[in-house]
Amino acid sequence: MKTYKLSMAIALILCGAMATGAAFAARPPGAGGGGGGGGGGGEETAAQNLSVPAILVGNLGTLVCGTSDLPSALVPPTGTPRTGYELTGDWWVQKVHTWQAQCFNAPTASVFGAWGDNLTGDASLKTGSPIRVELVLTNSADFSASMQGYKVLKLEPSKLDRESAYGHDALLLDGAWVATPDTFVPAEWVVHDAYMMLSVEHVASGSFPVPLQAIAPEINATGKVVYGYNLRVTAAGTYRIRFYAPSVTFTGVDAGTFDDNNAYLDIVVGGGGGGGGKRPPR
Repeated sequence: MKTYKLSMAIALILCGAMATGAAFAARPPGAGGGGGGGGGGGEETAAQNLSVPAILVGNLGTLVCGTSDLPSALVPPTGTPRTGYELTGDWWVQKVHTWQAQCFNAPTASVFGAWGDNLTGDASLKTGSPIRVELVLTNSADFSASMQGYKVLKLEPSKLDRESAYGHDALLLDGAWVATPDTFVPAEWVVHDAYMMLSVEHVASGSFPVPLQAIAPEINATGKVVYGYNLRVTAAGTYRIRFYAPSVTFTGVDAGTFDDNNAYLDIVVGGGGGGGGKRPPR
């Protein structure tokens, strides 16, 4: 059983090393054509901060992480907190301040896959409209310790998810602004597979509007590593989404099916215009 012990000296060294890599966002590549319709590229986002502790299998941008025995230190935000949001108080804000949750590198991982709510709920998926395809991997291996990060909130509930600011509490203590970290148990840690791939198949025709291709991750507004893709198809019918994660092993999914390195989900796309469901800030 492993325990994580960070001395203050090591923590300070790692904090300095990681400060330049506290934020990272990426855009998935565009898709080729296919019998089911045309694929869409990933949406462009500004840099967000890793807020939920993570296991990295392969590199993730400029993030600097430790080992399972000695994860990287928590990097607290600096600067002056912001006010004036719908949620009262003082806040460290995504895209304004920088911080970083603890993380570590590993050669492999066991994961649970969670699909975007718009794919598994009652959202109406229509041809010609963007359909947000999203998957989050969380750790399902047994560890005896926890890691720290920050629980980020939507600060403007009346706005659309993509329009709201996101942040976590700032407290004034003895004349100095401080952040209050949160402890995340192993089942809450997110997992990154640097070699993740995505395909989308039009089941009736057997064609692939999105052939199997590499997909880059992003860090979303709540500070989780997610795999997202904006799909747009022109033919109605059932589509099979496949995420292929060669470096990790699936132990479960919240919908659809899975095997060792794959998660599958069938979605039904109707004809005519419509919404593809809102993008959840998982």
